This record gives sequence, structure tokens and C-alpha cells, in this order.
Amino acid sequence: EDHIYNGLALKALLRKPYVDYTFPKVRSLCFKFDFARKSEHSADDVTAPQDIGANIRAFVRHIKQIAPMVQKVYIKSTRNISIETRLPSQQFNSLASQICQSICDMEFCYLSRPICMDSSLITIRRLVYMDVNGFEFEPMVHLAWHNASTLQFLNIYLQRNENIAGLIQNADGSYVQYPCLYKLILGTRQSTDSSMGPTFPGALPFPRLRYLSLVLASSIGHDTPFRGNSATLEWLNMYLTLNTITMLRDNMVFTPMSHPRLQSVNLGWNYDLPEPRSASEFEYIKFGLTIGPNAPVRQFTTLIYHPKLGPITTTLGEHKCIQALELTHTRIHVLDVIALVKVLPLLSYLSSKILQFDPLPRNIDKHNLPAYVIAKYPPMGKWFRCWRINSDSVFEVKVATKWALLLALICPNFDYVAFSANSRELFMAHMKEMIASNGYRQHATRLRRLLFGGWSNFIPNVKTAQAKRAAAVIRY
Repeated sequence: EDHIYNGLALKALLRKPYVDYTFPKVRSLCFKFDFARKSEHSADDVTAPQDIGANIRAFVRHIKQIAPMVQKVYIKSTRNISIETRLPSQQFNSLASQICQSICDMEFCYLSRPICMDSSLITIRRLVYMDVNGFEFEPMVHLAWHNASTLQFLNIYLQRNENIAGLIQNADGSYVQYPCLYKLILGTRQSTDSSMGPTFPGALPFPRLRYLSLVLASSIGHDTPFRGNSATLEWLNMYLTLNTITMLRDNMVFTPMSHPRLQSVNLGWNYDLPEPRSASEFEYIKFGLTIGPNAPVRQFTTLIYHPKLGPITTTLGEHKCIQALELTHTRIHVLDVIALVKVLPLLSYLSSKILQFDPLPRNIDKHNLPAYVIAKYPPMGKWFRCWRINSDSVFEVKVATKWALLLALICPNFDYVAFSANSRELFMAHMKEMIASNGYRQHATRLRRLLFGGWSNFIPNVKTAQAKRAAAVIRY
């Protein structure tokens, strides 16, 4: 940005070949600034303040001339900012304001990863995008207030949960409303329980919210982020605590069909909180499972399964729309997988640990197992494609390899097994050995379609309209 301040950027644009460039059809423009190093032509020491202002205005006018139809401007830094990074000066804030106000005219500006410790940045108007997570809260919240009428996306860091009040109430105590905001991401790292904090009666700050993420280090004591958007909310991501669950229940945030457009619910648990683990996990998963039947949820993500809930197939049997299931902390065996595929007709992805015993009948010779499985279980799991196995144990990998081959014989589209990198060679060697053996050899063509890979986030693409309507993800 120094070259803009001292005029070198404009001089470069006025030389061949750039002087002849015009972009009459360009609608979006992105400015990327690198605050990590200081230019050898820095304007801070050699350019007078009045000249810096003149150079900024001249640069912005020229950009407007060569790209007259720009409607959206993105202002970004080129890297994540650290504490050693050079902070942008007041001149940068002036430049950002000039870009947004002069180039965009009546349209909008996108601000991503600014660093500003003074108040001059609040002169920017018509912002629709603020990705300012990780930066000092006070100047950022002032900027949000002044752009509340146009903001559509806000990702902001809260030093404490109580900072939510700063978004909802401005300096004179009146409520702030964000009528266009569709995506809100709030995060905190400092654990302070705000369950007894203010409740903001009458506040409806986010009436059109579609995407809400509350990754807070402690409980949230009021339902303000959920008010007025039950008809529009589509995606929810939040950390739960026992106090947060109680608050949501007491305020009846989720009632039958209260959120008709809700498609994705992702619930996490903060294990750093000093709460009784067994009781809190049980309440957590009970609460999570109550959301699914109350809305047409297509993606439902949780982290655990608690044995007090009873057989997993019974508990999940109501959730026929589940497409992907992650049992992060749950051990299952091949008969559990078969049962899940039966009760969840759209299941296409499964992630789990496995039990260290084999439930298959011991009186059946291993070479006769393929014929036994084919005779006992009709083809099933039309959508089932991938099983991610969370194990490095040699015994578990061998057992899981056998189970995967047997599943491939009854699930026609099952074609991907994911192991950790340490287990891939063992899985491949064991699979080749089994396919070459009696009983499996006659199915070699089908079994060789079974691929293996790493623990990437493999979620099969849903290609049919029916599956798209019913797609869901649950992580335990």
C-alpha cells in the first residue's frame, strides 16, 4: 500500500502497457495488502500527509476510470496477521474508506482481515462482509454498528461472551438490528459463564439469519441470537454446555416445527469445562436428538453416542434422513453396521471405531463366510459408499478388512474404506490375501472395486434429487 501513498502505484499504471488497459465489464475488484513487511519505498517517512491524501484520491479516481462498472470491492490482507506483523496505519484506513465510497458508489465493499487500532476505520460505509475474527473487538464492533443496515456476513471475535451485548446495543443503549445479515460467526476463547447476564428483552437483532455459529468458551445466558429468525435459520453450529441446554429449553428455542428451514445442526461439546462428563454427555446427546425430528434437518452433526440411550439402531431409527454418521467415540462391529444400513436407508458414509471381537459365527469356516453372508442378508444399502475406521491396531485392521469385504458383497455401491496412514499397507496386504483365498476368489471382480484411502473428510456427493432432499449428517 506504500506505493499508493507515495504515488508510485499510479505512475506505474500510467506507463505502457498499463495506460491502455480498461476493464469495462469488470464487476468485482479485489485489493490485497501485505502488512507483514515494510516497503523500501515506504511513504511514512518521505511523503507529506497532505500528499498521501492526494495520492490516495488520484489512485482511486484512476481505478474508477479503468473499471467504471465495479459493483463489489474486496479488501483483504494476504496472510493471517500475527502480533509481530506491521499494523496498517491511519492512511490505510483512509485508503479503504476511499475505495469503498468512491469506487463502489452505491454498491458494497467486502472487508477481510483488517488490522486497525484507531477509530478512522469506522468511516467505511456500505460494508456487506466483515471477516474480522481474531482482531480487537471495540473498533470492529463500532464498524459493525455503522454498517448494520448493509452487513450480510459477520465473523467477529468476542473477548468474552458478554461482548454479544456490544453487537446488540450501541453506545447510547438502543438496540442495533442487522436486517440483511444472513451469516453470523461468533467465537470466544475466554471461559466466563454469562448465564446470569442481560437478556435484552425486545431485541431482535438478526431477523433474517440463515447461518449461525456460536463457538463460545462458556455458556450463553440468553436466546437473543435465535430470536426472530426461526423461519429463516438453515444452519446452526454451536458448542453446548449444561447451562446452554437449560437456557434453550427454558426459552423453548426449539419446539416442534419451530424451524421449518433448518437443514444442518452441528453440535460440539467443550471438554475443557469443569462439568460432570457422564451427565453432561448424556444431556448433550439427548438434546441433540430432539432437534432432528422437529425440523427437516438434512445435516445433523453431533460428537458422541451415550449407551444410556439404548441400542443405537433403536435411537437413530427415527432419523431416516441421515446420510452420514460419525460415531467418533463409539465402538461397533460389522453386525452393527448392517443394522444401521437397514434402519437408515439413505446412509452413505459411516465413521467409527470398532470392537475388538468378531461377532460372526465361529462354527462357520472362514472360507464359507462370503456364502453365509450372501445367503443371510439380501442386498441393502443402495446409498452406502464409505466406511471410515478409526483404528491403528493390527488386530482391528485385520478384522475390519474382513468386515469391509463382507459388506461389499451385500452393499452394491460400497466402494471406499478409509484408514489412518499407518494402517493402509496392512489393510491392502490383508485384502489381497483374502481375495485370493477360497470363498472370496469367486467374488474377486466385485471386491477389487473396494478402494482404500486416508482419513480425509470423505462425504460422498449426493447426486439424486431424492437424496439431496433427504441428505443428513450426524457426528457422534
